[in-house]
Amino acid sequence: MVNFAVKQSQGLHRATPVILGALIALLGASVSARAQDIVYSVYQTSTTPIVSSGEVSPLTVTESGTITTDGTIGVLQTGNIVSWNLSLTDQYNPSYDVTLTPANSGIPGGIVGNALTASSTALSFNYGDAGAGFAIQAFSPGFYSGFSYVCYQATVGGCAQGDTIVPNYYAVDGVQVPLSGSVNLNNPPVTSAPEIDPATTTSAGTLLLGMLAVIRGRRSNPLKRAVNSAG
Repeated sequence: MVNFAVKQSQGLHRATPVILGALIALLGASVSARAQDIVYSVYQTSTTPIVSSGEVSPLTVTESGTITTDGTIGVLQTGNIVSWNLSLTDQYNPSYDVTLTPANSGIPGGIVGNALTASSTALSFNYGDAGAGFAIQAFSPGFYSGFSYVCYQATVGGCAQGDTIVPNYYAVDGVQVPLSGSVNLNNPPVTSAPEIDPATTTSAGTLLLGMLAVIRGRRSNPLKRAVNSAG
């Protein structure tokens, strides 16, 4: 009887790595399912006006915020962009400031070309990809109106080459950032802490701890029964 109980315990011991492996896979699947989208920080600032004369002066305009993708790594197209939150700030005229989100803005014409790419940590735009472009503009007063937009443009296209940032109107407080080659859109880098879903983490962690407790109990119970039988 004692030997049989010990064999049972050994059998459970051999099965434990398999059970633990399944639990780890379950935990990983739970977390990855909620962490599929990637949120990238975006930052750019300039004092160079789009129009050589007539714009407000002095002029400093900043673009800051985030662009969220569906997690695709490599070349991105319109369907890979799932959200954005971009603040276009006129440092000297706060009344012109605007924050672009999917609720009040869109991507006019979609992403053109293959210049927008993603790594696991950053978005980049290749300003040498002739004709490529990507813009986000407010719905009101409308696309291609010259109001409230940010535009990433390579060589020839609808915007000046480089980044164009327009909180209000392109001929009032629009700025441009001449760029070439492949450039990180978070320039200079602004770091934001990754978001962790506490509900997912707690539930998965609780499940793992609970199953470990069950395994520990099963491993000890046969030995207790063996000792009791022997007694």
